Amino acid sequence: MKIIRNTIPISDLFNLMVDNELTINRSYQRSSGLWPHNARAYFIDTVLNEFPFPKVVVRQIVDLKTKKTKREIIDGQQRLTTIRDYIQDKFRLSNVSRNYQGLSFSELPDDIKAKLLAYEVSTDTVVSATEDEVLEIFRRINSYTLPLKEPEKRHASYQGDFKWFIKNIIDSYSPMLEKYKILSVKDISRMMDAELVTELCQVITDGIKTRRSTVLEKLYKDNDGCFANRKEVELKLTETLDFIKVELNQVLESEVLSSYSFYSLFTALLYNRYGIPNISLSDMSGIDSIGVYTFDVNQSIQNILELFNATEQKNGNSKYFSFVKASAGATTSDVNRRIRLNWLVRALQNKLD
Repeated sequence: MKIIRNTIPISDLFNLMVDNELTINRSYQRSSGLWPHNARAYFIDTVLNEFPFPKVVVRQIVDLKTKKTKREIIDGQQRLTTIRDYIQDKFRLSNVSRNYQGLSFSELPDDIKAKLLAYEVSTDTVVSATEDEVLEIFRRINSYTLPLKEPEKRHASYQGDFKWFIKNIIDSYSPMLEKYKILSVKDISRMMDAELVTELCQVITDGIKTRRSTVLEKLYKDNDGCFANRKEVELKLTETLDFIKVELNQVLESEVLSSYSFYSLFTALLYNRYGIPNISLSDMSGIDSIGVYTFDVNQSIQNILELFNATEQKNGNSKYFSFVKASAGATTSDVNRRIRLNWLVRALQNKLD
């Protein structure tokens, strides 16, 4: 067995498939048609924007009867069939493609068509391999994949409106989360930014709850076909995130926020401005929403930093004892989230004393 590592332009791969010189071996490939429309559109958008995607593995053999070279796809069926079908105008790009939404291949500008056809696909060509060796290659390719975390599973399982809404939000706000160390690069690579944003959406629609994968998945499932209240959620979500990014930049720059405390700060701001579905006035010790995020941004910043500094110092003897305790363990429980909400709302309304 010999492996030749190379790159092949999409134009050549397309013609090989159309001429039936590059085929799918059903013995070890899954059936076609597994990718839904949005996933196919997003993949083509990846190519159009010249982002990389995983290499394709091809088996090359000689047919002794015809004395011709045959090629079979070992890994990369969905990618290559999606490319072939798009070039053949079998589908249009959906709204997951910001720049080319609604366009088939023939409707793309000529320079964009040329760029797609010239895209070099990383390819491993396996020469003179037996059937057993090919099957072993396929097994090993699939055995190296890390077990998916829950947010990765959700994004793999659902392809509807809500999944792509979350994708657009993290594209815009994940750089902020990484820059201020709210999430690490590793966290973001495993889609923990999607997990956090999903929880923020849940606060808007259903209120504060203990984090549970089943509950978050239900949000994806219920809004997969149609995300009916998208406008309301997007308004409250982006407006609040932008307020943190711009008006509370000093808090971000202090790098005192973790993912759980960022969640709590968001919920406190949301409560002040809009209220939260399952939080009543009695839950908040009589502190009502005020219709704005805060009356005094500068004072709020000092109050917020004072709270989080007490947590950083693990100052259990301070007047913020319950806040510190609620930040020390079970940080995603409903009870501790409500305690932190209460304190942060008081900080934003300058009622810490």
